[in-house]
Amino acid sequence: MLLMGYSKQVISGISWQTVLRIITALLGLGKIAFLARLLTPVDFGLFSLVAIALGLSEASTQTGINVTILQSKESIRYFLNTAWVIAIVRGLIIGCTMLLLGIAMSSYYQEQSLQFLIAVTAIVPIIKGWINPSIVLYQKNLQFFQDAVFRFAVTFAEFILVLLFGWWLHSVYALILALIGAAVIEVLLSFLVFRDRPVFQYLPSRAAVIFKNARGLTLSSIFNYINENVDDLIIGKVLGTQVLGLYHNSYGLSHKPNAEIGKVIHNGTMPVFTRIAHDPQRLKKAFIRSITASLALTITLSLPLFFFPHQLVAIILGGEWSAVALVLPWLGVAGILQGFSSISYGLLLATTQYKALNAHLGITTLLMIPLIFFLSSAHGLYGGVLGLLLARALTLPILILGIKQAVTKKYV
Repeated sequence: MLLMGYSKQVISGISWQTVLRIITALLGLGKIAFLARLLTPVDFGLFSLVAIALGLSEASTQTGINVTILQSKESIRYFLNTAWVIAIVRGLIIGCTMLLLGIAMSSYYQEQSLQFLIAVTAIVPIIKGWINPSIVLYQKNLQFFQDAVFRFAVTFAEFILVLLFGWWLHSVYALILALIGAAVIEVLLSFLVFRDRPVFQYLPSRAAVIFKNARGLTLSSIFNYINENVDDLIIGKVLGTQVLGLYHNSYGLSHKPNAEIGKVIHNGTMPVFTRIAHDPQRLKKAFIRSITASLALTITLSLPLFFFPHQLVAIILGGEWSAVALVLPWLGVAGILQGFSSISYGLLLATTQYKALNAHLGITTLLMIPLIFFLSSAHGLYGGVLGLLLARALTLPILILGIKQAVTKKYV
């Protein structure tokens, strides 16, 4: 048993999230295989920069609504209306922020089309701001099967849309229009599936609870996003959008699946970590078993990256992408380390160890920037990947120290 009292929920959570992530990964590989034969590396590179603008804007305006609802003993109805209003306003702010980022990034990367691409993508957060906050009920109530089905529906819709738009447009706009369509579908589903539906009502006292919790979470969110995406920013600038496109798809084949497994276990265990944060001994056992399961799975799945990288690239991407085979194993290892970090972040969030979380994210980012910059400048794509791996490995002791504090201190 993983956790006495919550073992069934945790196993169920991890199992269904794992099934979802495996299916999502297969859809992702199918999407890459399909689009790699229709789009150019430059298209993928441009989309990577667009995704960075979207993610950075979202991270810098993080309110921590879902985490606050998960941590609170209050029912969803207590926060529902106020959380919805905050999310709508946040979506508008993100959209406006993206317009400004589009101007700056277009100039910085000397890609004139980037400004318009980012402006179009700014519609996505505006739409997603209207999502019914009740979707967090699945995690709060440990209803992981329902959560997996809901998320799969949105993922599958985006997959179908990207195939249709890709076949029709043969350009980066296929990826962007698929994002917009998936956002609309997610909003509609959130109101169709859940009985608790918000109305436009803002209560300052309840907003204060959300914003108070957001103080530590916003910084964590920014650091986390930069930590996961600064590699794209630097490689795109130093080596150009074509090499960034190569990196984007090699990352999707190797690093992302391993990191996603960590996120699966993060999503399945964090709600339970929150419930047992008052019991250090129980928390420690739960965390160790979660990490063990994650490492066993990711290492096993990564073996083909080490033994058959050229074959994987040829089958999934095609011969034109053969240059990325060399970096697949190292990206896979970096993904394993990132998965370890994701599970650890769940523990630190559950025990409100925001300082330890931010310290690890911040120092990792500070190391990653110079390492990727100098190594990619000297050794191209291989050097950039090596810089990413070194930054993740060198900061492990900081994370381990935070974990030790989290499982030895008793929380009320």
